[in-house]
Parts: sequence; structure tokens; C-alpha cells
Amino acid sequence: MKIKKNSGKINFSLASQILFLGIDYKKAKGGVASVEKVYSTIFSPFHFVRTVVDGNSIQKIGIFIEAFIHFMFVMICCPEIKIVHIHGASYASFWRKRIFIFLSKLFRKKVVYHMHGGAFKEFALKHRTIVNNTLRKCDIVIVLSDSWKEFFINELGCKNVIVIKNPIEHPIYKSGPKKNACVLLFLGLLCKEKGIYDLLEVISENKKAYWGNLIFRFAGNGNVVDVLNTIKRLKIDDIAFYEGWVSGKEKIKLLNEADVYILPSYYEGLPISILESMSYHLPIISTNVGGIPEIVKDGVNGFIIEPGNKKGLKEAIDHLLFNRELREKMGVASADMVKDHLPDSVKKQLENLYLKLLNDK
Repeated sequence: MKIKKNSGKINFSLASQILFLGIDYKKAKGGVASVEKVYSTIFSPFHFVRTVVDGNSIQKIGIFIEAFIHFMFVMICCPEIKIVHIHGASYASFWRKRIFIFLSKLFRKKVVYHMHGGAFKEFALKHRTIVNNTLRKCDIVIVLSDSWKEFFINELGCKNVIVIKNPIEHPIYKSGPKKNACVLLFLGLLCKEKGIYDLLEVISENKKAYWGNLIFRFAGNGNVVDVLNTIKRLKIDDIAFYEGWVSGKEKIKLLNEADVYILPSYYEGLPISILESMSYHLPIISTNVGGIPEIVKDGVNGFIIEPGNKKGLKEAIDHLLFNRELREKMGVASADMVKDHLPDSVKKQLENLYLKLLNDK
């Protein structure tokens, strides 16, 4: 099947044959929504069925019923759809998407299952038989890094696995006066698994050295009240500042004003927030989990530590806090290393994948 390609978007005739399923990217928060948002800019038309929203259980059940009806309508009334591209994760997300995988095969569609989420390893090993049976129904499984590909092949026996990098939007650089203090930035879910409490303890224990030299700015949703109470209890509310949930212009502003990005997570897939920060020339401090070591090279564009290693966390912060030249050097390396995640590069990978699936009978 030959389809003429253009440089800006996926060709209309190719895009018309693909249906996407995933979280409501127009309203939801987080990395998967960010990926879907970028996809919506490179596909025209962008056929999409939302399967979940941020909200309570009743809202989620209602959206799932709506998704089922919408999906069945497309399957019955839109024969031009040949490929169903499903964004999924573990636990509830997997159980929902499993239904749509089986329905897609009943309608003889090609299925692309796009795995997100750092907790999938534990989930998959716990439910190995069901996961294996489901993945065998998929024509292609997309993962975010080589380490995840190895897991799917070696642990789950999944052979049809490819790596397609998470796309990020092109950075929007805005120059402005930099503060004398080094600005440390965290973006993400405020919970223990993201390492936010470890970070607050390190800042508290070294406040005397950090005072006047470091400003910690963080944004996100989750355990907001508990995190703010922890900051007050540790008496670091004059050095750690909560920016709320940010997106769009507010997030761009924070990224432009930051000097270092930090995410000391215990579990991850391949965090969009790290990729975005790299595109803004930021050095990264993060952990040896998921696909992070594939994009953050220790000593090159940042520092990698083990999850929960507060001593290592302090040392990494200190290396960058007191060495502006090192920050700038690592920031340049970050921007160079993240180029493959910009939309044009990811678009080419997707085009090749879809064309191959359409040509395979």
C-alpha cells in the first residue's frame, strides 16, 4: 500500500484509517495525556475514543459505557478504520483496554497496544497468564525504552515488541533574568513513589547550606495537603514553593526559569517531564528505574542515583548547585540527546509502523 507522505502531519489517507483509544487528553493530567496531545497535532483527522477521565468511580464507569458505545459505533459504521491504537497502563487501565483489544480483533482490525506506566512489571508478573493471552492478540506492542522491550520479550515471551519514543512538544524558549539562587524543579504526581518526601528531607537536612543558594519549586497533583504539611513541619516553607498544577504557558514559564530538573522516583516508565525538561536545556537528577537510564546518562546530562538513596540525592544536588558551568554543559547535552523525541522524529516511526501493518495481510 503506497501512501504519499508530508512533512508536517501524518498523511490524511493514512490518518483516516487509525482509531486511538486512551485517557481524555483534553482534560486529564499527566504523561499519557501529554503524549496523546502531541499525537493529536500530527494526525489529521485524529479519530479518538476516550476511555477514562480524571474523576470518581461513578464518572469513570459512565465514561467507560460511553466509550464502549462510541467504539462499537466506529467499528460498525466506519469501515475505513483498519488499525486500533490503544494507549494503556497497568491495573484498571489494562482491564479496560483488554476488552477493546478483544473487540478490535472480532472486527478484524490490526491492534497496536501502547504501554505506558512504570508499575506494569509488577502487575504483569502477578497476572502473567492473562497478560500473555491479551498481548498475543495484539499485532504490535509499543514500549517506551529498550529495557522495557527486554522485559516484554524475556519475561512475557512477547515477540512483536518495538520501541517508539514518547513525543514531546517543541520547546518554547523565553529569555529572562535568572535568579542568583539555583532553581530546582519537580513536576509530577505528589506521592511517595515519586520520591518527593525523600527530596524534602534532603533539603531540610541541608537547609543551612542551601539557604540563599537553592530554591525548590514543584508542581503537580496528588497528596498536596500532606506534602505542604510536611514542608511546614520541616520548616522549609521559605525555600520550597508549591506552584499548583501547571500546564501550557505556566509550565513553559517554570521550565524556562529552572536550572535543574529533579525526579527521584521509585517506579517509572519513561517520564515525559524528564524529556520536556531536557528539551529546555536542563540537567537531570533522577533514579535508576524504568527507561530513565537510557535518556539520563550519569555524568553526561545529569546524575542517576538509586531510589531512596538520600545521600546520593544530596551529592547530586550539590554537584549541580555549586557548579554553574557544569549545569550549562549538562543542559546542552540534554537538549542534544532528546532530539529523537521531537514530533517529526516520532511521526516517521509511526508512519513506518502503520504502513507495515496495512501491508501485512
